Amino acid sequence: MSKSDQKAYVSIYCKIYTENFSQEMIDRYATGKEIYNFLLKDAKCCLPIKGDCNLWYLGSNEKFGNIIYNDRVWHWGWGESSFDTVQEFIDTIYKDGLFTRRQYKNLSIKITEGRRIEDMYQIGDYLSRKHQTTTNTAKENNHVL
Repeated sequence: MSKSDQKAYVSIYCKIYTENFSQEMIDRYATGKEIYNFLLKDAKCCLPIKGDCNLWYLGSNEKFGNIIYNDRVWHWGWGESSFDTVQEFIDTIYKDGLFTRRQYKNLSIKITEGRRIEDMYQIGDYLSRKHQTTTNTAKENNHVL
């Protein structure tokens, strides 16, 4: 079995709003690709805006949560979430060979982006500004002669 097919035990959870965080990765075995897709999956907590990935809530939620990967456990209480914890989690999976170099790089970029946002309540505003900038840039490029 290649590393890309290898499954590991994971349980990824954080408390946001009234149980809005996906329970898809609680207490199960998953491949690196499944974990990667989950972390980047749209959490749908900023509707109608898209792009609020699960990973950002793990690093910025105000309440509590935990990440379990095989025999490693990261747990935080009220106000203790951190992108350092999320980075350590993806570092561990990468070192075990379950993430490709590209996946690891993409996740690290999202962590850096999340650090700039800082607060989960600012994710929607951040995405709105990002969308507005992208839309304005596209309009400007269409008007260039």
